Amino acid sequence: MAEQTPLKHSTFSTWLGLVLGTWAGLAWGSLISASIGIGVGVAAGSVLGGFLAVPLWGTVWGLICLRRHRELAVKDHGITLLPEDDPLAQRVYELAARLGLQTRPWVGTMPHNNAYAIGSGANSAMVVVGQPLLDTLSEAEVDAIIGHELGHIVNNDMRRMGLARSFQNSLVWYLGFSDTVQRWGRWFLTWVSELYVLSISRKREYWADAFGAALTSKEHMISALEKLHNVPDLSEFERKEARLMCRGIAEGSWLSTHPTLEERCAALEARTYLERIPVMNSNVVDVRAPLTLPKVADFAYAKN
Repeated sequence: MAEQTPLKHSTFSTWLGLVLGTWAGLAWGSLISASIGIGVGVAAGSVLGGFLAVPLWGTVWGLICLRRHRELAVKDHGITLLPEDDPLAQRVYELAARLGLQTRPWVGTMPHNNAYAIGSGANSAMVVVGQPLLDTLSEAEVDAIIGHELGHIVNNDMRRMGLARSFQNSLVWYLGFSDTVQRWGRWFLTWVSELYVLSISRKREYWADAFGAALTSKEHMISALEKLHNVPDLSEFERKEARLMCRGIAEGSWLSTHPTLEERCAALEARTYLERIPVMNSNVVDVRAPLTLPKVADFAYAKN
């Protein structure tokens, strides 16, 4: 059996990688600026100031924005929040307790065929499940998707990705890019950190899949992923928020936010990550038992 890996609550290593990536972007920007006549002295001075300003700005602003992520998502993403006594919320709480979470995340539904978790940490998290998934997945498959999102919460992945976006925005803002060219400016100047962040995003999906499988089974997680991918293309909203989604941009390249379906299923079949997480897989009550949790068929909104 593979050695278990402790849950990675700390985001320090990711933060450090973002700082180094930002410095690389500033150095790259300095070389470009000097080559177009701004002057080596002016460019170097700007970069040296940015070595402190951009990481500080990215960290502080990122943490401030993360504190409002949950509320903004409810406002902007078409989410219907569920009360604590709702059957789906109760399923989420039971599974969260299995993972040792001491707080109850907000729970909501949305009209998109996807799922995601958001928030600054376990104490301010929200799990959102798409209504189409509730309409089509089995009980165990819904649990697997919920477990996947809870895996992101216990590993603090939302903070990692939130800080990544904040660092990249801070760099392009510091260098004076307008709103219309920020997207391309980010890629042009922060390609090192962008590729680093995308690599993190893909790896975190493998871990989240393993949590979903540990709370149900690898077969249920694989089945849920197959059904999740067996739908039309991602909506504009899903592509915009691809890094958050359970199903994101998976084109098998370095520019993808997610591994391909085949890669995710292969990792689950091989138990590459599943055997390394400290989740008990025996001597636990079946979370799908009707005496513990209501069934998906009992959800009022699943019948609409």
